[in-house]
Amino acid sequence: MSYPSPGPAGSPQPAAGSAYSPGGPYPQPNVLGSHPVPGQRRNQGILIGIVIAVVFAIAGLVIFSIVAKSTGTGGFTWGLVFAFVPVIPVIALYLWLDRYEPEPTKYILFALCWGAFIATLVALFINTKVSMLLEETGSGGFRSAVFVAPPVEEFAKGAVILLLALIRRKEFDGIIDGLVYAGMVGVGFAFTENILYYGRIFSELSQEAGSDAGLRGVFVLFFLRGFLSPFAHPLFTSFTAIGIGIAVRHRSTAVRYLAPLVGFLTAVLAHGLWNAVASWANGTGFLMAYLFLMVPIFIGMVVFALVMRSREGKMIASRLYDYVRFGWLVAPDVPLIATLRGRKALRQNAKRYGAEAEAAAKAFQQNATDLAYLRDKIVRQVIGPDALQTEKRLLDELRARRPSVPFPPMPAFAQAAPQFPGPGGPQGPPPPGPTAPGGPPPGGYPPAQAGYPSGQAGYPVSQSGYPPGPPGQQGPPGGYGPYPPSQ
Repeated sequence: MSYPSPGPAGSPQPAAGSAYSPGGPYPQPNVLGSHPVPGQRRNQGILIGIVIAVVFAIAGLVIFSIVAKSTGTGGFTWGLVFAFVPVIPVIALYLWLDRYEPEPTKYILFALCWGAFIATLVALFINTKVSMLLEETGSGGFRSAVFVAPPVEEFAKGAVILLLALIRRKEFDGIIDGLVYAGMVGVGFAFTENILYYGRIFSELSQEAGSDAGLRGVFVLFFLRGFLSPFAHPLFTSFTAIGIGIAVRHRSTAVRYLAPLVGFLTAVLAHGLWNAVASWANGTGFLMAYLFLMVPIFIGMVVFALVMRSREGKMIASRLYDYVRFGWLVAPDVPLIATLRGRKALRQNAKRYGAEAEAAAKAFQQNATDLAYLRDKIVRQVIGPDALQTEKRLLDELRARRPSVPFPPMPAFAQAAPQFPGPGGPQGPPPPGPTAPGGPPPGGYPPAQAGYPSGQAGYPVSQSGYPPGPPGQQGPPGGYGPYPPSQ
């Protein structure tokens, strides 16, 4: 620890009557501030990660030991093999859905492990205790499957989505993020649950008619659970995720509390209905219920997710055009960020120039995407005043990164621009403020939105929400083709 030096000889003395004069109060020593030591936050993050990994490891050992004891060694082995088969394809589909702003890998793994270890352990403990109280032992009964398991399991799975939404409240952007986490926790839960079901049927049939009969029974159950309905648990939890995703995008207190509750109750209802059908129906009845209940719900959820992703791209484009108006971006940049085809075109072109150029293109897209999501939260007024500093930092990073990105020749889809009536359009004067470097698109840009709320504590008053572009005349930043020259 260092101490303040006494200063050079002959330094000025405090004036009489000041706080440091002989007649004044005794001077207090310097107090250490709250500035973190370099690397302190990183070390805290590592420590938290280690603690979480240890908790997951202990929970995994406990749940797997319980399952192995219930199924036997052979049943546990075959159950593990068959349960793992649908995991990778289902995870890949959910990651494919989340292509605009992929969630960090550590949070994806957190949700996956929560579903596989924590949620299953909680559900197994509570379901078993309630089944014993209801005198429904063994593999459970109708009342437990319909009235106990759905609320317990959906709460155990949905809790991690709510937890991540609170921890990552500045980065949790809405429904798509919720659906991705619902998919991960649902896949993890189904994985461990399937080990138990596959292992049990293998053990029971093997004891009655040999291991071949047990393996055939596993194949039949795998067809029903792993092939026909691998999305069951992610599908049910998706309703909770939709409610949480709606809540984070609204300022209304009623919506923020009611939307997750309604989503959770819908998840419980869908789960209970499916368990009731699976318990009641047999053979043809089960297949009919599957075709007319599960399949329509699943198709509806897929369509809904694709529509939400399409709206996500339109939102990104709309918010980025705000910055085009004031010179931070040129109009042809927007489709290279807000459309999946444009994002792919930019990255493929950058890949031709080497790994460094490809990394620069990815960073540029990620930076602009983060800026669009932040802008949307500012407009919706669901984020605090510290967003202004974050916005300025993202704009500075965006401007600094752009000269190092090799843009492709501008295709037809990048020339498209929205038609808006009013200022800048065919029937109105040019919009006020700086002009975008690439010139306004045909039809002009949408009118400026206030963006920053005023009259609330902590917010600046009467700001337009659009930061001015960099000073000076903004010419075209290099055009499209090889590396644009530095600005």
